[in-house]
Amino acid sequence: MTYGIPYMGSKQGIVASIAMVLPKAENFYDLFGGGFSISHYMLKHKRHKYKNFHYNEIKSDIVELVKRAINGEFNYQVFKPKWVSKEEFHAKKEGDAYIRCLWSFGNNQKGYLFGPDIEPYKKSMHNAVVFDEFDALAKEVLRLEQWPSNCKTITHKRFYLRQLVEHYRKTKIPKVLYQFLNEKQLATLLGESRPRGSYELQQLERLQQLQQLEGLQQLQQLEGLQQLQQLERLEKLAFSSLSYEKVEIKNNSIIYCDIPYEGTSDYGNSFNRKDFLDWAANNPNPVYISEYNISDDRFSCVYKIDKRSMLSKEKALVLKSEKIYWNQKAINKI
Repeated sequence: MTYGIPYMGSKQGIVASIAMVLPKAENFYDLFGGGFSISHYMLKHKRHKYKNFHYNEIKSDIVELVKRAINGEFNYQVFKPKWVSKEEFHAKKEGDAYIRCLWSFGNNQKGYLFGPDIEPYKKSMHNAVVFDEFDALAKEVLRLEQWPSNCKTITHKRFYLRQLVEHYRKTKIPKVLYQFLNEKQLATLLGESRPRGSYELQQLERLQQLQQLEGLQQLQQLEGLQQLQQLERLEKLAFSSLSYEKVEIKNNSIIYCDIPYEGTSDYGNSFNRKDFLDWAANNPNPVYISEYNISDDRFSCVYKIDKRSMLSKEKALVLKSEKIYWNQKAINKI
């Protein structure tokens, strides 16, 4: 299952490991809440450990996006996402968290989701799946002018598209998709001297991107937050959009901080690392911090998680050790 909203630096893949480290207390604070994945997981799976939950994210529109998702605004039955172009993305991203998160590459909230070569195809498939609008490109790719009678929902249409692309992988790519391939792949397809069958392992991986309608997949992640409405502890969830040091912390609390990692993007916020570490070291409650490394001897590492780096520019698989540190002076204060 996915947790929270699509967000760069999300702890989606290691959230269960992080939760295992955090001890029981009266209150749980997620002070650098970002995409809400930690708070979402704790609410669903660790409600027995905490009576109250507090999610804080300094970007107020991200907090509002989380609230909107929990309230069901992005349910497929009521929300039909219109296509967002590159021009609209750059014009609106600063004031619209939905556009900034779901329509940015790698959810980095900065660059547009698609390159110019693939955008027309994605737009065509998106509008066919969401609005039943078949332009010339959709008609050629899907070989349809309307969906089969058993494709009534967005989910059914996405599944049909996936099946069709798998069919192309095993048979023949329609000519309309030739321009979707790069020069080397196209030359192979048209019969230039290449090892027989080599293109199946190359350009069809690229073709497969057609079935990955990222905006809809990520919308499904937003939709999942609506399930929190059914939890009795949701009334114990507080929201805030403050700088971490301004959040009022109650006694008998566990504080988790997913700070901007040293040497990586700070997501557009200025962050004073020294001030934060001073604040954490002097906090009377246990403060648990995710980082690659903290050399300050006021903190000790309590857990290490090997994780694939999704933000790395390297082509090879890169494993980095994410660590969890805590302010050891608070060890006997809970």
